[in-house]
Amino acid sequence: MFIHLIVPTLNEADNLRQLLPFLSYELEGKGKIIVTGAGSTDATRAVTEANGCVFFESPRPGRGPQMNAAVAAYPDADIYYFVHADTRPPKGFYQDVVQGVAAGDPVGCYRFRFDMFHPLLAINAYCTRFNALSCRGGDQSLYVTRQAFEELGGFNADMRIMEDYDFIERTQARFPFRIIPRSIEVSARKYRANNWFRVQMANLRVFRMYKNGAPQQVMIDTYRRMLKPW
Repeated sequence: MFIHLIVPTLNEADNLRQLLPFLSYELEGKGKIIVTGAGSTDATRAVTEANGCVFFESPRPGRGPQMNAAVAAYPDADIYYFVHADTRPPKGFYQDVVQGVAAGDPVGCYRFRFDMFHPLLAINAYCTRFNALSCRGGDQSLYVTRQAFEELGGFNADMRIMEDYDFIERTQARFPFRIIPRSIEVSARKYRANNWFRVQMANLRVFRMYKNGAPQQVMIDTYRRMLKPW
């Protein structure tokens, strides 16, 4: 099976320097790595191309539109695998994804662990083994077959926040969803810039707002007000 691994970015050159060589080694001959930008002002494009990966500039900013645009521009894949730039999938992720699809699960993600240890962060990580929407998130990465992606209509391009929760919620209503029993490594930079309590409160509040149908801009403003940039 041929995988398109899509990395939505905005000024992620430093993380890509670490991530892309690993992804290229793991995926060699089995897929294509597409970094999709949205107006980055750093060396994102140069780093991408220096690592032999495809750089694609999205006509619209936002992770949802970026990921949709990359799929539309490069549709010749059996599976799409969406990975954030500040994460690192485990070795052998190609086999994990292919095995998941072969087992009848057209969509799925990993559990996660953080790149630093803290008892409270360990609790967050432990919860990602459970099949509940509140335990999901784009940081866990997401694989989806081309057929399932097309049937779902891709990501909601009008969403600028919580687009991953919307996609997963729609997915779980129609398809079996696999939680791969291994962990992707996730950056704790948001927690380092703030603290565990502040991040948890912001996440919980915005998640509840999403479930109650709050407007996108209200959720964005709430998140920005509650947390420092990271």
